[in-house]
Amino acid sequence: MSKEGGSHKREYIFVDDGSNDNSFLIIKSLKSKLPGEVKIIKRRNMGASYSTNEAIYIAKGYWIRLLDGDDKISYQSTSKMLLIARQTKVEFIYGLIHEDKVTKSNKKIYNYRIQTKKEGLKKFIKNCPANSSCVLVSVKRFLDSGGCDENFVSPDQVLFLRLFASGRGVFVKEIVARMPIQGSSVSLSSQIRRSRYESILALIRFCEENKGIDKELIKMAFKRSLSRANTYNKFLNKQAFSIYLILYLVSKFYFPSNYLVWMYRCLKVFTKMDINKPRNWLTGFEKKITSKKQVNQY
Repeated sequence: MSKEGGSHKREYIFVDDGSNDNSFLIIKSLKSKLPGEVKIIKRRNMGASYSTNEAIYIAKGYWIRLLDGDDKISYQSTSKMLLIARQTKVEFIYGLIHEDKVTKSNKKIYNYRIQTKKEGLKKFIKNCPANSSCVLVSVKRFLDSGGCDENFVSPDQVLFLRLFASGRGVFVKEIVARMPIQGSSVSLSSQIRRSRYESILALIRFCEENKGIDKELIKMAFKRSLSRANTYNKFLNKQAFSIYLILYLVSKFYFPSNYLVWMYRCLKVFTKMDINKPRNWLTGFEKKITSKKQVNQY
């Protein structure tokens, strides 16, 4: 971050939510090298979504550049995104992310495209090809959209859907952030069930929060949920023929009035039990809320 470049003013807000990799001490020792005011929040792990919301509530600036703790900002990417935001008068900009590929470009012409609300939603209903480290957004747009859902471990899936549900955005066709090279498939396999569970739950949240939106988008989210459930049921549970295959095939020509029931049923593919998350999938925020409810009930 100290080498990112750009002439814009900035402040840095770090949230150390219980990591055990000494990141708090590293940030504290290097903060004098950062060209701006530095704030460090240290507390127990409540999840990345909770941390993102918390940081934005205390931010002083107009614009926010999000960054996951493992990712790196590409050279001058923030200043480029700021310039595009001002030129287009759009308060939500996002770009590409790549596995630790160093990019340093001094191009004066930037390759970007304004996407309508519907275009953006179609893209992120189909898939989530970016993460929060790719985002530049105004505080107002972030808060108006609803921000991050604190019941999700990752802020990405819901955040992009919420930001596009609140209006148009700009896609910058350049690498704006770099992420670590992914580990082996074995080390990642334990995360697949939870992340794919959340990807379908994000589509359910989208439908619940936007019941008055274009029905084509609701139908698309419905079909995508069933398709994803069928695909991962075959991959994770080794079931080539199942009720999820039947539901997926039926969804190609039929849209039920109780579509949310069908979508919620898809969550069972990943839990093997019911639609609710196992306790070890809960965010720190959810665990706190759950324990409070149990105390109140007692």
